[in-house]
Amino acid sequence: MAESILEHEISRQICLLKETALETFGIMLTDEHLSKFLHYTHLLLEWNQRVNLTAITDPAGIMVKHFLDSMIFVQWIQNEYSKEYPQVSLRIGDLGTGAGFPGIPIKILLPETEVYLIDALAKRITFLDIVIDELGLSQIYACHARAEDIGRNPLYRESFDLIAARAVAELPVLLEYAIPLLQIGGRLLAAKGLDPEKEISSAEQAFRLLNCSLDHLEKYRLAKGADHRSLVIVKKSGRTGDKYPRPAGKPKKNPL
Repeated sequence: MAESILEHEISRQICLLKETALETFGIMLTDEHLSKFLHYTHLLLEWNQRVNLTAITDPAGIMVKHFLDSMIFVQWIQNEYSKEYPQVSLRIGDLGTGAGFPGIPIKILLPETEVYLIDALAKRITFLDIVIDELGLSQIYACHARAEDIGRNPLYRESFDLIAARAVAELPVLLEYAIPLLQIGGRLLAAKGLDPEKEISSAEQAFRLLNCSLDHLEKYRLAKGADHRSLVIVKKSGRTGDKYPRPAGKPKKNPL
């Protein structure tokens, strides 16, 4: 009985997701998109019983705080980056992806992108590999690595057009993790709370040392009655010095 109630609620929330995505972000979800989000929800709930993937386990919370919150990245790519570089097939890194947000929703909605899901926990990588396989996604890769290490790996360093991040670290720390991964001209898209101005101000030295600057600050609401959020967009203007990122633990312990 409880299982059928849960199934009904998941189906109801998937229908609401379609309406809210269009109303809030102007994103039209097809039946194929909805099928993938539905399957993703089931996998997330099933695996979360064994592996700590997310504290958000109610269907409404998953739709709003995971799926919709990932769509702000999709909207920005569609409205801003794709206009500036219409012929570019984007290489996107999702730093500290956790259970796959925002990287997997980005891939579902923008299948032409190349996405790398980066996380330091091996159990999450196992889950992400299963999601990729079961959803039939291509050109998306789960990478088991710490942010400080992958930023020094020549296969990834200064190779991404975009780095996306949700709830990873305060901006001065996040910049040291993310900027070494970006090509010159690339952007970091960092989801933050309603008032990110204090973080932005505290990151002035990091902006200077890492050759990047605030490009844009966008404020938004996920759905009617939901919390306000902001998207901090940072643009890389020059090469990253060889000393960055510093060894594991140092960026967080002693932010720039």
